[in-house]
Amino acid sequence: MLFTISLMDYNIWPSQNAGSKSNIMSVDEDHEDEFYQNKAPPNGERCNWEGTAMEILTRVELELAYSSEKLLNLEILLLEVAGRASDIESINFEDDCVLNDSVEKAFEFDILSGFLDSEVKELDNFMTSLQMEIVDARQKVSHAESSRKMEVKLHDAEISLKQFRDLVADIRKESVKFESAQYFVRNKCWAGEDGITENGDRAPKNTKWTMQTTDQQRHVLQMLEKSLARELDLEKKLSESRSIEEELKLKLHQAEQESYCLEDSIETIMERLFEADNAAELLLGVSKEFAGKLNAVQFSLNASIRRESEVRSKLQEEMNCADCDDSILLQENDLKASLKEAEDKWMAANSEVLTLREKVVVLEEQLKESDVQLQLAKASVEASQEKQNNLHSKLSVLESIIEGLKQNASKTESRAEGAEAKSTVLTKANMELAEELNDFKSRGSEKASFLERKLKESDTQLEHAKASVEAIVEQQNLLKSTMADMEHMIEDLKGKVSKAETRAESAESKCSLLTETNLELNEELCFLRSRIEILENSLRQAEHAKVSSAKDIGIRTKVIADLVTKLALERERLYLQISALTKKNKILAEKCKQNEYAGSTVGEKENEIQAGLGSAEAPEEASTESSSTDVQDQDNIL
Repeated sequence: MLFTISLMDYNIWPSQNAGSKSNIMSVDEDHEDEFYQNKAPPNGERCNWEGTAMEILTRVELELAYSSEKLLNLEILLLEVAGRASDIESINFEDDCVLNDSVEKAFEFDILSGFLDSEVKELDNFMTSLQMEIVDARQKVSHAESSRKMEVKLHDAEISLKQFRDLVADIRKESVKFESAQYFVRNKCWAGEDGITENGDRAPKNTKWTMQTTDQQRHVLQMLEKSLARELDLEKKLSESRSIEEELKLKLHQAEQESYCLEDSIETIMERLFEADNAAELLLGVSKEFAGKLNAVQFSLNASIRRESEVRSKLQEEMNCADCDDSILLQENDLKASLKEAEDKWMAANSEVLTLREKVVVLEEQLKESDVQLQLAKASVEASQEKQNNLHSKLSVLESIIEGLKQNASKTESRAEGAEAKSTVLTKANMELAEELNDFKSRGSEKASFLERKLKESDTQLEHAKASVEAIVEQQNLLKSTMADMEHMIEDLKGKVSKAETRAESAESKCSLLTETNLELNEELCFLRSRIEILENSLRQAEHAKVSSAKDIGIRTKVIADLVTKLALERERLYLQISALTKKNKILAEKCKQNEYAGSTVGEKENEIQAGLGSAEAPEEASTESSSTDVQDQDNIL
């Protein structure tokens, strides 16, 4: 018998007839061994671990992952054991010429089924210990600060543990069905040709074995249908993800082109704004020249007004002189003519000043409007830049989505490859089961009806799989709708960019008008700055006055506080003296009542009391005089 048995690595499959099944199963079991080494802690160390509730929770999550991996491997092992059981069923051990290969298969089935039972028991014990750890973690979580989140995690762990236990119970039920086959193999193979069992007992065991193999085959059919449905789903998802990836690549390329176009448009807008700034500076220079001319005109007006006043004063002086010669009259006429000319010039200058003022007002209004339009243009440019940044961010998000889709595609491809490998194994088993089903159909109609029911159940499962596929299609439709929304957003952004360009052009046309009004605004700014300087000087003087008054108030408050403390001390001293005198008066009154007949002594005591009152009044007067002198001194200081 040429077969290798390695229970620690799960490489239990024979070296001659395993084929692709042995390779796949050995890969899965080697993966489980790596999981043992990396994640699963030993039982002795697990009992000795003590730490916080968070450490226990992480350990529980690792152990749940380990148990899920172990369950997957046990399901694969169960499928292999079921296949070996179907092979053993076809062997006729009653013949004397039983091949070594069939005996080898029987031994392998016995060993695999025993190993399956031991692994199921070990996994069950592991889950009981995991349940104890979860209970311990729940007790520790009640004392922790973030108990709510950890309790939710522990609740999820308990739910997953219950599901794993249900799966272990199903595997145990299936493994129990192999006990009769083990008994049959051990009686036929291990006992040899001694004939331990009698001929009468052989028939019911065979019937029981056939009944159990039908259940096993049913279970294997269900597993095959599930694996095929998963494989189909994976293929559909892979094709859909590839199509989505291509669409996203096209949209990303379009978005990049649109971003380049937006960058070019923004550059042109910035160039136009720069030209508008230069034009505004030129207009500022022109407005300054106009302002200089206006100042010269005003200076000439002032000079003409002064000359007019001088001429009028001279006229009045000459009019006072009644006895003047004809020459004086001629001079007067000349002066009147010159005065008329000066008045004409003054009127012309006034008209020019009025026209210039009107122009200045118009320019101021135009400057304000141009400032507003410049601000609007800048805001539109900033909005376009923000939109461009948003587009870049959206492009980065799309790139990350594409990378995620690529990763998902690679994962789905790897899963599809694994599913294809498993499907080859399952198709071979399916062929064998189909042959056995044909045999069973020839044997009885009851089994056929039972299998038809199972086929109906498989049809329902296929319908569920189709429903899941429809859900995936709906998700794809949602993705397509989101992509269409993104395209509409990009078109809206293009329209907004075109609007921003038109606004920039209008702003350029208005910048020429704004430069003319800038000069007048600069003059007003100079005037306002001078006024502000005057106000600042007045504020400084007021602040100095406030500081000096605050100092005076502080000194006076200190003096008043000192006087209040002195008055309080004097009040307390007087109160103590009065209380002492009242006590003495009470004592003397009692003594007077007791000594009514001693009049002389009473008179002496009254004299003493009067003397004491006089002495009390004397310090009071002294204290009041001292307080008044202190107040006068402090007033002098102030």
